[in-house]
Amino acid sequence: MKYEKVALSIILVSLPCLVFDFLLPAYTTELGYTVFQLSILYSVYSFSALVMRLLIGKISDRYSRFLVLCCAMLLYGIAYFLFSQARGMGYLMVAGMVQGAAGILLTISAVSLITAEKTSFAKGLGRYGGNRQLGGIIGIGLTFYVLNRTDFLEGWSQIFLISSAFAFVSLILIFIKKPSHASEPASRTGKVVYTPLEQKIWMLNLLYCIPASLVGVLVIPYMMSVYHVDMQAIGFVFMMPVIITAFLSPRIGQIGDKLGYKKTIFSATLIAAVFMVLLVFSPNLQIFAIVWTLYQIALTAQDYSLDALFVQGVPEQVMGDFYGKYMLGTSLGGIIGPFIGGSAFLLAGGKAPYFLCAVFLTAISILVWKLIPAGGKPERNVSGLTEKQDSDIVI
Repeated sequence: MKYEKVALSIILVSLPCLVFDFLLPAYTTELGYTVFQLSILYSVYSFSALVMRLLIGKISDRYSRFLVLCCAMLLYGIAYFLFSQARGMGYLMVAGMVQGAAGILLTISAVSLITAEKTSFAKGLGRYGGNRQLGGIIGIGLTFYVLNRTDFLEGWSQIFLISSAFAFVSLILIFIKKPSHASEPASRTGKVVYTPLEQKIWMLNLLYCIPASLVGVLVIPYMMSVYHVDMQAIGFVFMMPVIITAFLSPRIGQIGDKLGYKKTIFSATLIAAVFMVLLVFSPNLQIFAIVWTLYQIALTAQDYSLDALFVQGVPEQVMGDFYGKYMLGTSLGGIIGPFIGGSAFLLAGGKAPYFLCAVFLTAISILVWKLIPAGGKPERNVSGLTEKQDSDIVI
């Protein structure tokens, strides 16, 4: 099955992906929960995602890409339905964990489809990211439409009921578009052994996720305190990079395919570091929005190229376990980054996290230049994939 056949389904299942982080705090407040209880909820989500990434990737290798993708759509439909009915913390926790499992399965299956095409890895990853964001933009429109016609609690239920319905529609579309004679790689189970270069790339991904999340949780309070703006203006700042990357993600990813992954990762990281410093010196919100957008584009180019370099040449039979462990680094970086950013904010002021992020990115660019070979990642020898008697796959 080619990725083009599932692109529409991925768009339809992604409707709440951009508005969720804005809706959930408001929803828990309406239900009477405190900020501390909300933080516990997010901690549960993060921890469950961390555990599931260790398990789901390995389990997914037992089944075809088609079945993994169908399972992801089904779980999204269930998760959105649970969110629509949630009136307590327990329901929200269960719904969030189901949604997390769905997201992991969707990413693994999409990456498997992209790598199966053997060409333009970064462009394919950009296409997937763009489809997710396009679905999120449609979801933002749906959210504004629903909330303008009803109160918030009722609107929350309607938004997620509609999203659940579209998730099940996306599942039906996948069944309709599946070729009757589709060939799938033979299923194998076992453990993946990273090469030394892949171990270095895994570590680089972890390091990248720390500065990326370091300022992400602080940018809203920073804008509010420095520019004294309302949430509508802040929403405009966040929408600019989302809209641009939604439509340009394949082209952004193609930069790495054409220029080379090492050069793209190195140069995009340095450019992102420069833009991070410029953010602090932005005289008004309009300049801040432009610089923030350019920063996000640079990080997007780096992200697609690093991911493409990591999965290049990996046999499809072990892609789930291989990429699942890679996403584990993403989760760890997302946990460590906010803690460092919040600590820097409390100890040294609102601008400190931005300067720290710039220093972090500059240091990572030096590591990229030293750790990644000039020719990039050598192709794996697929014939070297063997299955031991104890069912361990060794590459």
